[in-house]
Amino acid sequence: MLKRIGHIGVVDDGLFRAKKFLEGLGLTLELEREVPERSVKAAFYRCGDGRIELIEPTSAEARERRPGEGNRARSEHIAVEIDDDISTIMKAIRGLGVEFVAPQPVAIDGNLNAFTQPDTSQGIQSQLVERGAATHTAGAAT
Repeated sequence: MLKRIGHIGVVDDGLFRAKKFLEGLGLTLELEREVPERSVKAAFYRCGDGRIELIEPTSAEARERRPGEGNRARSEHIAVEIDDDISTIMKAIRGLGVEFVAPQPVAIDGNLNAFTQPDTSQGIQSQLVERGAATHTAGAAT
């Protein structure tokens, strides 16, 4: 069901320091973007055949919610690529008592994604990623 870790998301209160740290480790910036509808800036660094995603909240509400009060940085989620239909896997995972942030997968960059509710998945948010599936789904938002 699970294929490989796609990326690990790390929330930080400032991308500048975090980027300098990863670049100091020899990682190369692959993609950087701002996502206003989610109140974040993100930077992706290649690490082996996976990636590290740095996430900077851009609003007061997002800063409170994502890193949490008093935290400068924390691991936020683990993204796992899947090798089956995302809706089928969501149904199986719901059978384990895990709930999702949204009832249906969300299209991001041509992929379908589903995020677990951390309080129903051992405190760790998982992101399921079905690569390329959003381009094949009629009416999927990007």
